[in-house]
Amino acid sequence: MAFGTGTSREISIDVSSSNMKMVLGGYNRKTGVVSVDKFGLIPLESDTIADGVIADQFGVVMALKNALAKSNIQDKRAILTVEGSYLHTRDLELPAVKGDQLRDMVRYEILGQGTNNRDMIVEYIIYDKVLDEETKQQKYKVRATAIPKDVANDFRELMKTSQLVPVALDVNPNAIRKLFKSGTINGTTNINSNTLLLIELSSKTTNITVLDKGFPVLTRRLQFGHSNVRQVAETVKKVQGNSANKSSILTRRLQVVKGEGISTVDVADIDVWHETVKDEPSLNSAVSAYFKSLTDAISRTAQFSISKYHLDAISTCFLYG
Repeated sequence: MAFGTGTSREISIDVSSSNMKMVLGGYNRKTGVVSVDKFGLIPLESDTIADGVIADQFGVVMALKNALAKSNIQDKRAILTVEGSYLHTRDLELPAVKGDQLRDMVRYEILGQGTNNRDMIVEYIIYDKVLDEETKQQKYKVRATAIPKDVANDFRELMKTSQLVPVALDVNPNAIRKLFKSGTINGTTNINSNTLLLIELSSKTTNITVLDKGFPVLTRRLQFGHSNVRQVAETVKKVQGNSANKSSILTRRLQVVKGEGISTVDVADIDVWHETVKDEPSLNSAVSAYFKSLTDAISRTAQFSISKYHLDAISTCFLYG
């Protein structure tokens, strides 16, 4: 979650999916303490927000107003955090030049010379300054993010219609970067002395971050998310009930042999790792095969970062989303 930097309280809302998360709190810059006064989950219809895009703005506004009223929250200053496949995020090393020059460099690096006519907003932060070993010139370490202007305008309109005061629009990768900046995770893993693999599973994307002693050395976004997991689980259910579309790509990819004795398995929601599934050879191989592409991509990212940045072995992996 993103928080403001003043002493006043703010509402932070994660609107990446149809399970909106809301937190009321603040950040004390002097003490470095983040206070959380209230928090909650705002469930919506499954397609209300898909891949970070609002399909039913009226429904979101009504749900948000109702949640604020039920929680007796009178505060108006709000920060939204979003995540979707429309985001473009890159970590860059650029010459330490003046602001306007740096801005042009960042925009070129993240958008390139693409032919996409969609109007994009590009924002960036400078999170470190280093000396280039070869040129001996100062360089900025920059994290840049581009978001379509129409998407940003939709979120701004959402806050105004909900009678909230827009403070900032943040993106989940940046919020996560701040969250994992220092300290310990789950009270046991020291961020400053370990190389960690962070896997954020969103609706249609999976973000992989390699964090070396609190520093995000590499971030990759895969076009695979929990909606795919749900799709596999639902298809497995249909296969068990003999109602699956035998011509669909997913059914064929699951490679379930027709006529093979498959016992009925109650696979609730996305629980494709149910014990009975593990014991059923065809279903076990189907699930394993489908997720192999994800695990292979994660493994390649980890090995690439270890080799390129001369890192220690990755000690721990954290999955969240």
